[in-house]
Amino acid sequence: MALSCAVAGLFATLGYANSVSGANGTSGTSGTDGPSGAPDTPAYHPPLWTASAPGHPTLLLLPTLHGLASDDPRVNATLAALAERVQAVVLEAHTQATPEDTQTIRRRGFYPDSDNLSNHVHSMSAAALARCARESGADIRLFFQTKPWLAGFSVEAVRLHQWRWQRQAGAKRPHFVKSSAPLVFPGIDQRLETIARRAMIPVIYLETMEQAMRLFDDMPAADQDAFLAGVCAGLHGPSPGEVSYAAFQTAWSAGDTAALERLAMTRLPGESEAHYDFSQYMFERGTDIFAATMAQDGYFHGKGPILVAVGAGHFFGPQSLLQRLRAAGYTIVPPRDVAAPLALRSAP
Repeated sequence: MALSCAVAGLFATLGYANSVSGANGTSGTSGTDGPSGAPDTPAYHPPLWTASAPGHPTLLLLPTLHGLASDDPRVNATLAALAERVQAVVLEAHTQATPEDTQTIRRRGFYPDSDNLSNHVHSMSAAALARCARESGADIRLFFQTKPWLAGFSVEAVRLHQWRWQRQAGAKRPHFVKSSAPLVFPGIDQRLETIARRAMIPVIYLETMEQAMRLFDDMPAADQDAFLAGVCAGLHGPSPGEVSYAAFQTAWSAGDTAALERLAMTRLPGESEAHYDFSQYMFERGTDIFAATMAQDGYFHGKGPILVAVGAGHFFGPQSLLQRLRAAGYTIVPPRDVAAPLALRSAP
């Protein structure tokens, strides 16, 4: 399952700082060569929809991945080339947390001292929750004060990015510290934000941290429970409902929209209804926020084009961003045929 863009800011607020530089993603921003530097390495061809309506700038709609399986420099080269074509870049949310974000997460994501996680999770015993906390390197007392969605995201950060909790001298709360190479590299959103800011391209955000935290907090209790149980199980290997980041990256790089839709929308064998509902809830409610913000902003201003980059899951289903734009009077032109770059399916 692809993570929410706001989760990148969430991890950073918890002390998980992941600068998109050096080995983490700036390689390849100035050229189109592949990892070996060979000019004949196939280029990436991610899907790109075009939306146009009278009186509004043209929108280029790019599905994003919130984490990548490999740090291929062709990703940044592709994004840099896209950024050069547009007047502004629109993202779900900022990926570098602010002090205000810290306060929002503490207010939304933690129980008061009179309550704790075991009172709200029914699929795992208190002993199982404590075991998950220990195995993820978490401060157990802090772990039990977090709500299920925040506990789940913190375990996910540990598992995917190979970070561990550590209490620093004088600090009231533990922080994440890096322990080894990440399993997942910075995603499209983080890279686009860095590229746009370096090129002095305006960046517009569709969601505030308050909105994102409220979305998580309002999630059905059964969905939160299933998500936390799934990520705890994932500490020992893939859990039901977990989709390969490599599969997502391969589909994205080839512009294979059918594969992206299947990966994002299909309920996998062994996946519980509640766990599947968790991801679909994220897509649908997130799209509600994005569509409302775009409408409130008058679908942006200026001559355009404007690059709108949100998670791949928001592009599919009956309540997708594409359907919302059609309902608002936009003509949508789908991506080009994906037959040409099929060789990328075996690319690293």
